[in-house]
Amino acid sequence: MKLDFIIFNMRLKTHICLFFFLSTFAANSQTDSTINLTYNWDSLINKITFTVGTLYDEFDFIDHSPDEEDHKNYRSNYYLINQLPTEKNHKKYFSLAVSLWELEKTAQAEKMFLNIVNSTIFSYTSTFYHNSDIPGDTTTNSYGYGSFTSSYKNYACVYLTKIYIEQKKFAKALVYLDMAVKKYIVVYNCGTGNHWQKREYDFLYAHCYGGLNQNEKVIDLLLPEFLDWNNSLLIKAIKNLYSENEIKKQLEDAERSITCVVDTFQSESYLTHNYGEKNEWKETIRYYAGSGTIKLFMKTIELPYPGLEDGETLTRDYYVKLFRESNFYTSLTGNGE
Repeated sequence: MKLDFIIFNMRLKTHICLFFFLSTFAANSQTDSTINLTYNWDSLINKITFTVGTLYDEFDFIDHSPDEEDHKNYRSNYYLINQLPTEKNHKKYFSLAVSLWELEKTAQAEKMFLNIVNSTIFSYTSTFYHNSDIPGDTTTNSYGYGSFTSSYKNYACVYLTKIYIEQKKFAKALVYLDMAVKKYIVVYNCGTGNHWQKREYDFLYAHCYGGLNQNEKVIDLLLPEFLDWNNSLLIKAIKNLYSENEIKKQLEDAERSITCVVDTFQSESYLTHNYGEKNEWKETIRYYAGSGTIKLFMKTIELPYPGLEDGETLTRDYYVKLFRESNFYTSLTGNGE
């Protein structure tokens, strides 16, 4: 089976899929070196591999997860390691570099990714636009929601960032991460893709800043989402800057600072039970939600939308409990496992 074009590659552990979007395309060159792709859906190949492994408390964007395809790719295309990328081999070249990364053949992967970043061939110097319109649907998606752009150099820079973080060359890692974010820009026009990209960039920036002992930057970057995931990088940065007594006082002050504003209107949510079965039924739950804030380490942070049961009304105690039971709080107080 011919792999006509590799658009995007992302590997994430813990209930996250490995996506390879591959397709033939019709390209129309534009003055800004951006290419507008029209999918030939008959040749579109969607490969989705669920990686099952150790469950992590937080997403590890520097995790290696090789599969059989990586081994096959290495056996079939290893000869490219000592070559330079060309228009003829650029698809296989990038694919092999990714497989080398997954297989932890880091020196070889680094060499190939550097060649991609330094290459002047058209396919590596261009940015590609991927339309989100559904094939066969005559309605045009005028807002472009779900579309995205891709760049080989962006992905190569991200992989080089991970390689240099593993090698503890944090200043070098930061250079390539800045290149990915600011020079070889890729954009996702949907909330999920955009949010996931931000998570990866923030994770990598935090590693670079932490490795350079720039703890204030780690805190500024990760503190606004302190409840969203268990972030050991944030905890480490705080412990590097504050003593135990200072942390205790900050947490006490933060708890006292929690505010809560209750909506004056009732909200509704709909739950489906026994979905897809004959006895499927829907339940409507009604509650009074609202919003909250907390002043944490001198930063005011919006608290998440509450998850309430039927008949409940949001209270300040809800957010206090959420704060005290968070991994962030228990890790800093020593009450976590």
